[in-house]
Amino acid sequence: MHALLNKASLIVVLALLLVVTGAAAGGPSVAGAAGAPPTGSTDPGLTLSATPGSVSGGNSARLAVHIAVPGAILQLSRRYVGESEFTPLRSVTTDAHGDLSWAVWPRGSATYKVEFAGTAEWAPAYAEARVEVRPKVTLTTTADGTIFTGDRVTLRVRVAPDRPGGVVEVQRWDSGVGTWAVLKSLTLDRDSKARWVWRPSQAGRQKLRARIAADAEHVAAVSGVRRLEVFDASNPYGVPSKYPHLILVDLSQYKLYYYEHGRVVRVFDCVLGRPSLPTPRGHYHIYAKDAHMYGPYGPLRMRYLGAYAIHGTNEPWLLSRYPRNYSHGCTRLSNSHILWLFDRVHVGTPVWNVP
Repeated sequence: MHALLNKASLIVVLALLLVVTGAAAGGPSVAGAAGAPPTGSTDPGLTLSATPGSVSGGNSARLAVHIAVPGAILQLSRRYVGESEFTPLRSVTTDAHGDLSWAVWPRGSATYKVEFAGTAEWAPAYAEARVEVRPKVTLTTTADGTIFTGDRVTLRVRVAPDRPGGVVEVQRWDSGVGTWAVLKSLTLDRDSKARWVWRPSQAGRQKLRARIAADAEHVAAVSGVRRLEVFDASNPYGVPSKYPHLILVDLSQYKLYYYEHGRVVRVFDCVLGRPSLPTPRGHYHIYAKDAHMYGPYGPLRMRYLGAYAIHGTNEPWLLSRYPRNYSHGCTRLSNSHILWLFDRVHVGTPVWNVP
């Protein structure tokens, strides 16, 4: 009798185990009905962008956020280079489309982060964007007009935000190898400025810039390019020093050289005669100065051989071309240059037109 009861009890227990196992393996569940996702698991599609991604010191970048949640409340934070944690800044709220943008002025390269805490429907999310900050580097020179080999040219560099003790490089473009070469390394003073006197030793067109390397908070930066033209001060045309004033026009270079006592004072680009009406070669003298001109003569004219003259222009764009053979044989200067030259040249001044 006891054996039969024990056998029956065992059968009941086994049957109950089969029912429980079947329910766990594939039986219906109220929480999983209709395949609905778990609560708060929907990705809100949070994004954050920075435009531009690189700004110069003191300038702003614009952060733009988008999320699929209208009116979402987000936490904004920032981390500068060298910081281990993000610093909370403020809460922001998106508009009815889940969008929002605002400006930031980072003092150095920084990563920005927005965080969404999530809701019963939407999952938590965060997004990051980086803004690189490059210093503003300014290079100025005292050179104004013509520069000659051996002249003193003062170069000044300013960097912002301040980088006292930082090293800036004055670089010159080396056309021979097609790269920038270091001309001089300078250390910024406590006002983040540096000064250097340059004496160019080579004639020709020079391109200069200043560059500062990256540091922990800033990316590398360069200044704008300063273009200078350096002329040979050795008097290659052999102009005698006995002439107080002399005008020499190099027909092959389209250049007008103004001399005082054998030394070049200014050099100007000029337009010369077209092939059918070439500018005459030879040595002449200014015999008449005419003010109050107009049209193709510009404001002023100085005649040296019949109708041949040195004057201004009403077509200044021709001076930017090369070669510059467009006139009826006269030598045309920009109007600002003829105004400068007219006041210094007298009747009787020699004019040399050389090949």
